[in-house]
Amino acid sequence: MPYGQQRRRAGVAISVAFAVSLLHALVLAPADARAGMQAGWQAYTAGDYETAIREWQPLAEAGDHQAAYALGMAFQIKGEAAGAVPWYEQAASAGVAEAQILLGRIYVEGIAVPRDLVRAYAWLLRAAEKQSPNVQLILDSVAGLMTAGEIEAAKALSETL
Repeated sequence: MPYGQQRRRAGVAISVAFAVSLLHALVLAPADARAGMQAGWQAYTAGDYETAIREWQPLAEAGDHQAAYALGMAFQIKGEAAGAVPWYEQAASAGVAEAQILLGRIYVEGIAVPRDLVRAYAWLLRAAEKQSPNVQLILDSVAGLMTAGEIEAAKALSETL
């Protein structure tokens, strides 16, 4: 399958995972957090990313990993990938597979961070451990760009993330 087609399929899977992840957060979160997540989601889907950021940022700063993931998405879609990275890192470190995938793609493409295939592979490997849909496709694509030594370094790094 051509790389461009792989990227489109992976992008669709990530978008679906984002919607499911936010829906999950809305159902299981405490009432006040649900209200903030829901208001942010409504703003996000309406294209009002500034309002979504205002709703999600206090939740993310308080340690809500789903809000951190959502906040990263809002920054990224606004074209502010540098603002997305720390929020994705918070969510990815907490085990949010969707954030691990997006953070991996950011490192592969060198968006707002230096390109780092080892770090990218490590984050993608963490997501693959959770059986995330289509992550193996992305992981295999990244592995094709790496040496065997880099893959081993990424595997070791993934155990420390």
